[in-house]
Amino acid sequence: MKLRWLRIRGFRSIRDLSLDVDDFLCFIGQNNHGKSNIFYALDLFFSSGTRKVAPDIFYRGPTETAKEIVIEARFEDLTDAELKKLKPWTVNGCLIVSKKYWIDENDKPQVAYEAVMEVPKDPWLREDFPDYNKREVVSQLPIAEFLPETGRITKKIYRDAIKQYLQTYRDKVEWVEERRVNPAGFNQVLDGYLPEFHLVPAVRDVTEETKTTGKTLLARILSVIVSRIAEQNPAFQRLRETLQEIKKLIEGERPEEKLAEIRELEERLAQELKPWNVKLNIGIETPDIMKLFQLGTNITLDDGVPTGVGEKGHGLQRSLIFALIRVWAAESRRTQRESSKEIRERSHIFAFEEPELFLHPQMCRATYESLKEISKTDQIFICTHSPYFINMEDYRHIVIVRKPDLETGTIVHRVSEELFKGDVEKKSGLI
Repeated sequence: MKLRWLRIRGFRSIRDLSLDVDDFLCFIGQNNHGKSNIFYALDLFFSSGTRKVAPDIFYRGPTETAKEIVIEARFEDLTDAELKKLKPWTVNGCLIVSKKYWIDENDKPQVAYEAVMEVPKDPWLREDFPDYNKREVVSQLPIAEFLPETGRITKKIYRDAIKQYLQTYRDKVEWVEERRVNPAGFNQVLDGYLPEFHLVPAVRDVTEETKTTGKTLLARILSVIVSRIAEQNPAFQRLRETLQEIKKLIEGERPEEKLAEIRELEERLAQELKPWNVKLNIGIETPDIMKLFQLGTNITLDDGVPTGVGEKGHGLQRSLIFALIRVWAAESRRTQRESSKEIRERSHIFAFEEPELFLHPQMCRATYESLKEISKTDQIFICTHSPYFINMEDYRHIVIVRKPDLETGTIVHRVSEELFKGDVEKKSGLI
């Protein structure tokens, strides 16, 4: 699925902003006009929970302060697997998701999900029909033919009757669009199917992203690759069996079979702790395959002098971050495609703040073309101040961000029509 429309209300400098979204967008504008706020609103929207909600992210104007933040997004181009899983919440093949954030009277952040759904116009065809268990009411409705003639009508019985009726008479049912707050199961499903959003701030420590633990880019890449190898490579299976054998050798199947050296250490420690009247056991955990890769794994860059990434120039460091993102996205998609489990190939959205930082003008243009190429599969959003970075032939992908005044807040403008029809020389002169 792809993000195709976005509306943000009440977030930082944004009072009310709507934007049509392409696969590739370049945001330009003066400092402190709200370019980054659009990115951070997306980061909030795609995050689960309320960890990022704080009083200082609510819009504050000269005459009003927003009581809530509302971020609404429309997704199109859903895959068959996505349409099947998200069918109850799609309208004409589109998924519309709205999230509202506020801080309650106890100063705790809250979030509510809202879905746009197609529901039957007749109330008796809805699962929340209040008179479902009143036989004198439902016996007069068309759904009666799918209900038992005697006995109590439970919610499950009535729900099953609705399914049978819709399967039989779906073409005769009138449908309407309706907004539902926190429909059952909605937020849990979204966490697994919405695009994965990746924000790359203007200042980011590359040494953090090349660590092999946690959720760093390198750790994610290693996790994806190791998982695939573990499933497909017999040598990995033998390695796991060998590790289990080592564990059995050290611990034994019974206490008396444990290695003498380990038992001696246990006895010595137990003797030292005798006043505490405790027993002591030294157990051996079988190392996880992933941990074997994490221990001692590092990246060295050799540009004539092989050193760690932290000792290279900022330009090369940022280029490495871009490379890690591209490889991780490709490996993640490949693993999802090859998995024998339910297909859930999530799309990716990358938002880059000032990707031109520390780059030579020629490298700026090369990086721009590289990111534009990635947008053929994953959505790419860029905010930049560099005239060297943007190719003006792509002016229809440019979003001009302005903040006329505090009351209006951040607004955006795009040119969607062709400005230079047939005038190739004039168009190329913009470059």
